[in-house]
Amino acid sequence: MPVLTAQSSPTVAEEKKITARVSEKKSARDFQSRRHEDWNDNYQLYRNKVKINRLTQRQAVNIPLMKETIKTLISKIDEAPTIDWQDLGGDEAKEMVFQEMWNADFTRLNMEAIDVQDKKTVLLYGRAFKKLDWGKDGVEVKALDIFDIVVDPLTDPLDLETARFVIHQNIFRSLKDVLADDRYTAKGRGKLKTFLTSDEGVVQSGLNRKQYEEKTRRLRQSDDGETTFNFDSDIAAGEVIVNITEHISNVWSARRKKFVKHVIVYADDMIELMDIPLKKLLGIDFYPYVSWGDDVETNDFWSDGPADLVRTPNKVVNVWFSQLIENRTLSNFQMHWYDATAENYEPQTYEPGAGRMLPAPGSPKDTIMPVEINGLDETMTSIDFIIRLIERGTAATSIEKGVSEKKQITLGEVETLVGKAMERTLSMAKFYKRSWEELAIKWYSLTDANDKGVRTLYKMSANGKLWPRKVTPTNWKSKEGYRPTVRSLLEQEEENTKSIQRFMFVRSQFPNNPALNRISQKRALELLKLTPEELRQITADQEQVDETVQLQQQVAAEQGQEGGEQAQGLQQSLNELNILQNT
Repeated sequence: MPVLTAQSSPTVAEEKKITARVSEKKSARDFQSRRHEDWNDNYQLYRNKVKINRLTQRQAVNIPLMKETIKTLISKIDEAPTIDWQDLGGDEAKEMVFQEMWNADFTRLNMEAIDVQDKKTVLLYGRAFKKLDWGKDGVEVKALDIFDIVVDPLTDPLDLETARFVIHQNIFRSLKDVLADDRYTAKGRGKLKTFLTSDEGVVQSGLNRKQYEEKTRRLRQSDDGETTFNFDSDIAAGEVIVNITEHISNVWSARRKKFVKHVIVYADDMIELMDIPLKKLLGIDFYPYVSWGDDVETNDFWSDGPADLVRTPNKVVNVWFSQLIENRTLSNFQMHWYDATAENYEPQTYEPGAGRMLPAPGSPKDTIMPVEINGLDETMTSIDFIIRLIERGTAATSIEKGVSEKKQITLGEVETLVGKAMERTLSMAKFYKRSWEELAIKWYSLTDANDKGVRTLYKMSANGKLWPRKVTPTNWKSKEGYRPTVRSLLEQEEENTKSIQRFMFVRSQFPNNPALNRISQKRALELLKLTPEELRQITADQEQVDETVQLQQQVAAEQGQEGGEQAQGLQQSLNELNILQNT
């Protein structure tokens, strides 16, 4: 750590506080660093970037097992769940306004893309984080780089609120931006400016620049592994770089007699820029982060992910495929041994050609001999075996990838394979469904604590036309609060499909029940993404059809009744005639 100049030397209390925070960060980073090597390997395999060596893999080739597995799993869970809000006070007008506020922020923040980033991080690294903040337009949500967030090693993997501290590190900013940020104390900004303009500060800025380049280079790679990083496009060359850490920690409050969350911001692990209670800063008393994992452990916060199942087999397949390529190349060279003791023979090379004859002294069998190169014919069979192991372990089967393992496969086999894979995917959906519920609750708390302005919302009418409306907090704030209901699209489709199957069975038992028919038709239409106007047209046409059918049935019944009365009258006349004839 660089030495501070006399002009910027902190007090003893400040130095102890910074030392304690840096010590916490070191313990959290050491706890996470166990996974860094595996994470880097997973990421490089996903980006088709492999490391070559002189012993096992001398060819830079990669079988894209990691990419196709991750993309297959994402394709099955790529839809963000839907959030329906319920006012606990029962005010439907406020509930409707609040629902539109959520829908507007969902679109503004591009939450669907954030959701894909979040799920992709879990699939590659086993755990993901989203960060919430309050900006000029409202709540801000961002998916974080997994390397930039570290937590207390004693955190319960099921509850982030049990952490004593959560740290967002590696926030690189230019010095001029930091000095212009009035959220930081004037004292801290003055110390930072004095330090970074000193000789020691110039060295520290150079180290920060190098760390930022390494971080961005890892993040900005094209699919072929080539770096597309341009440092000057982000932070101008020659600018002083500051490494900011946002440290949220539980601090004992003697006045309140309990631990209170404080936001402590410091630069380059030595200069404090902010120390303020989280409640005062954002109006909340919980960590503004949402985290979830796929394969949650009981004692390890940094759990494994599906990519960990693919990593080692993918490396093995790459080695085998590299050797197969090299073997074919050596075989194509068609090298020969020759008898070095044969007199009057000097080996020569000749250009091959059609019908060309090559000279050899005496019998070629006695002087030269081809170099034997094994064909490694079993390599492709072994690779197929490993691929099937990966598919069984990750539920990303060949059927899900759009490929059949057999030339002949029945429809029942396809439905069985897809159904089993879908069941395993639904277990993953349950984990991120819980994280979305937590995100919604924290979004509501941030909005309720900070939103005091006027919003313009748009509501779509039944005919598809948008109507604007300006709303204030009085239009949506509720004393009782709101409760979100999270519904995963994957679970909804599975549940709706099973519900329709049950309705079809029940309808077969009660074929002439009009109420049951209407309900089953309504459930079937819910499976389609129809606009209000399309739904209205379908409903209106069906009502006309039902009225026509009822009218036809009524006419038929009346005609049947009239025919019965006529037949009865005719029979009575015949009976009377018979009586007269007999008399």
